[in-house]
Amino acid sequence: MRHPTNTRVIFAVSPEEAREKYLSLKIETKDKTPLLECFKATEVEDFDVSAEFNFVGEISVGPPVMETIRQDPDKAYVLYYMEDITNN
Repeated sequence: MRHPTNTRVIFAVSPEEAREKYLSLKIETKDKTPLLECFKATEVEDFDVSAEFNFVGEISVGPPVMETIRQDPDKAYVLYYMEDITNN
């Protein structure tokens, strides 16, 4: 079973750029083949930039993440790995 890990907000002009910036962070994972999820915050159904909490893909983002997204919501992408921690 996969679980979300290593959530980051990346500011970019495209999902490709967001993925590239995320991957450049060289985040270590326990899973040898994690899946990278990428969502443009403002394009997520029912996303409310003024809310304290929102669901983005498989995760709930809270006040600290929302503060970051509000810095530039039109360029904010939420990325995280879906890891199977038994896949070592």
